Amino acid sequence: MTARVVCLGPHIVDVLVRPVGVIPPGQGGALVDDIRITAAGTAAGTAVDLAKLGARVTSVGAIGDDTSGRLLRMLLEEYGIDTSRLVVRAGGRTSATVLPIRENGERPSLHLPGVTATLTAADVDPALVAEADFLHLGGPDVLGGFTAAAVPGLLRHARESGTTTTLDLLSGPESPDFLGDAWQYVDYFLPNEDQLRVLTGRDDLREAAGVMRDRGVGTVIVTMGGDGSLVVGDSADGEGVAERIPAFRCAVVDTTGCGDAFVAGLITGLHQGRDVVNAARLGTAAAAQVAQGLGSDAGIVDLAGTLDFWAARADEVGASPR
Repeated sequence: MTARVVCLGPHIVDVLVRPVGVIPPGQGGALVDDIRITAAGTAAGTAVDLAKLGARVTSVGAIGDDTSGRLLRMLLEEYGIDTSRLVVRAGGRTSATVLPIRENGERPSLHLPGVTATLTAADVDPALVAEADFLHLGGPDVLGGFTAAAVPGLLRHARESGTTTTLDLLSGPESPDFLGDAWQYVDYFLPNEDQLRVLTGRDDLREAAGVMRDRGVGTVIVTMGGDGSLVVGDSADGEGVAERIPAFRCAVVDTTGCGDAFVAGLITGLHQGRDVVNAARLGTAAAAQVAQGLGSDAGIVDLAGTLDFWAARADEVGASPR
């Protein structure tokens, strides 16, 4: 069956330029190889990748009634994503980022926050969450008052409804306290290594994952860029899991959206009935495909192509998808 996923959180328009070595001084100019505009953010970027992998996705977030908002909605709808639950703020600005991509894939950013943090509890239909297979909460650390007012109840409602929850971060909160006791309702927490270290104050990633598990998180999956990922949680038989998954070897063009792709691949793998480690390997394959193109929607074509990518390089991650 097709996975039904709600992606809730930041919806951002990305403008990507590559390659950018230096910004020309004064009124100077420079020629570049590529400029792209994509739907991005820890909710919208994940939504696009999930749709490409075959999920039925509904986006929930706040956007402006400006040109960027109309463009963002169009970009999402091109992939069949339901945008009817996006909240349009009259006179508001849609969150947007300009990303000058360096030759080595690094991506400094220039960001307009827009209306992302204006989401309210009344903007989210509890029935939508209850009917979904997965609720992906992207970037609760940048959702302003919504996080304290609505997120705990929303996550609890998902748990009571049998909806699996995934959560990642956009910036890097300095304490787990920003989510209070709601961590106990998070099935899969997917920070990157820097975020997890700042969040927990622990340098050792296994110890840091343990801190979040003590908070009640089911499984912590730490993404580490070119060093792969670390899965810390419980297996289906109740035994503990602490497994490192290598990254695929690939030519990196742009790392924008790799974390979002990893989440999309993980959710897809879990819905297929894969154990968490193999679901994370599918996430690794999705992220590697995105890294080889420009923008958060690059690389991934469909689920079959992503599985073929994994199968052709199975020795790199220690297992085949078949």
